[in-house]
Amino acid sequence: MKIKLLTNIDKDGIKLIKDSILDVDEKTSAEMIESKSAEAYVEEVEKEQIKQEIVKMTEKTEEKKVEVVKIKDSPQKKFIDGIRSLATGEIKEITLKAPTGQDESSGADGQYLVYQGMDTLKGALMADSVIWGKCERITSFGPSEYGRFIPYRDESTLNTTSAPRVYAPGEGNTKTSTKMAFNRHDLKLGLDSCVVYLTDEILADVGYIEQYIISSMRGKLGWQADYNILKGTYSAAVQGCIGVFDAGAANFYVEPVAHNATYTGNIINQIIHGVDPRLRAGAEWYMSNNMHATLVGQLGQGTTLSTQPLFSNNNNTLAGYPVNIMTQMSAFGSAGDILFGNFARGYTVAQKGEITLAKSKDFAFLTDEVVLRATFRYMGAPTYRKYAGVDAVEVAAFSSTSGTV
Repeated sequence: MKIKLLTNIDKDGIKLIKDSILDVDEKTSAEMIESKSAEAYVEEVEKEQIKQEIVKMTEKTEEKKVEVVKIKDSPQKKFIDGIRSLATGEIKEITLKAPTGQDESSGADGQYLVYQGMDTLKGALMADSVIWGKCERITSFGPSEYGRFIPYRDESTLNTTSAPRVYAPGEGNTKTSTKMAFNRHDLKLGLDSCVVYLTDEILADVGYIEQYIISSMRGKLGWQADYNILKGTYSAAVQGCIGVFDAGAANFYVEPVAHNATYTGNIINQIIHGVDPRLRAGAEWYMSNNMHATLVGQLGQGTTLSTQPLFSNNNNTLAGYPVNIMTQMSAFGSAGDILFGNFARGYTVAQKGEITLAKSKDFAFLTDEVVLRATFRYMGAPTYRKYAGVDAVEVAAFSSTSGTV
């Protein structure tokens, strides 16, 4: 794509002069146009042809100026021409009508309109997500892929004879064959959708409501992703995430610690030591708001139950580790009321694409109703099994209380 420089640019030791014409790829041109360091360049003859095409398509032939171009059935040539005209400032908005068969339910009900300005939100680090961004991430998926094998080391003990085996050269041919201790989670991508119904009248009267709703949908998808990472139950019918607190595998991923109604420094210490020493450097606390308030009252500044407060002055760290307050965690006294662990080393998440957004204009045409829909495809699983070391102490990537008070 050709662009015209609006400023002098020094790139890789080469000085580019203002008004120079460059031929660059689409990504580079888009970045430079957005930063206002360049503008799309169209040769005069071609530019005049585009102007004539636009004048033919618009209903405002008397003014000879196009504000909105309606492109039916999205023919490729007209779509490209429309984008090029948009880049040169000839038009301000493009409305595309989906081809037959690309509606959301039944093709016989009429092709739904999709506003191209909100079809995708860049970045999957969702506003209301706490855990998602901390996990090990997989984002590379082919167009036909809908699942992944997530490997983990399947070993309940770690000692001199556990696999993989280590040998001294002097053992020679007396070696015992190594028993492999690796396994995998076979996961398919799950799909979460968030839907909001409203009317065109509301969208027209309250200009900011659409972006507000989109932000709320994005946040709720993030909240749900965190919830599934913590408490999701994997099954053939419900794909998506295996939760750290999955009832069928809690002892597999989490080292439980019994506790009483009153927490002490010793209990906190036991929870910390339930995480593999190699993973503690990146470990953090996760707890509900109710749990945090209770612990601050027992172990915080100015309390009578602890002569050595374990919380920092602002209650943001406990025993030196960061504290994350999450509404997805259980209340005090229940299983899952507190969690200490390292998600970067102990949990892997995968996503295909970004959060996608679509607006149906024909949902209920006679009653002025429309629907906004956000979708997100992802999955995840723990990748660090609990094991017993030489000292017979069991450790994992995560440690939590057993919920007994």
